[in-house]
Amino acid sequence: MEIDEIDKEILHILQSNPEASQKEIASRIKLSQPSVSARIKKLKKNGLIAHVIGIDIKKAGLHVGKIEVKEIDEKFRNCPRILSILETNDGYIVFVVSEDYPSMEYFVRKNFGEKIKIILDANPNFVLPLKLNENGCSSDCMNCPYYTNQRCSGCPFSPHYKGNLWRVKRKK
Repeated sequence: MEIDEIDKEILHILQSNPEASQKEIASRIKLSQPSVSARIKKLKKNGLIAHVIGIDIKKAGLHVGKIEVKEIDEKFRNCPRILSILETNDGYIVFVVSEDYPSMEYFVRKNFGEKIKIILDANPNFVLPLKLNENGCSSDCMNCPYYTNQRCSGCPFSPHYKGNLWRVKRKK
């Protein structure tokens, strides 16, 4: 789908402020509100506007790391510590999230290898959906030296998790 300069301006405004009203957008780009409404409807219909609810990574105090790996196990597609997996021509770029650096480092070293380089960003400026549902985890935190030496907060979906973000009240 081709978009014109007016569509680009509408997209720019909505990316800056997803809650901007059609009236506000119309005023800024000097179009009528019905015209803006029709353009937004067309952009949505063609998949150029989507609504995603997420968590502001920076405001939540989370840390993001990027790793590059040659292969990745399917089990990580539902892991709460994985924000995103991007396939490249020679492997995968994986974005990992954690409440602290030691937990992130442990998670990466244990699951992807000791020699994997982690690129860290303490203050990313983006909003992404996090996996907050309980799908379970096969991690054995009680037998993990990082967990027992308090270098890791545990898997967010395990009963041993010591962090705050993913903490849920568990039924007894």
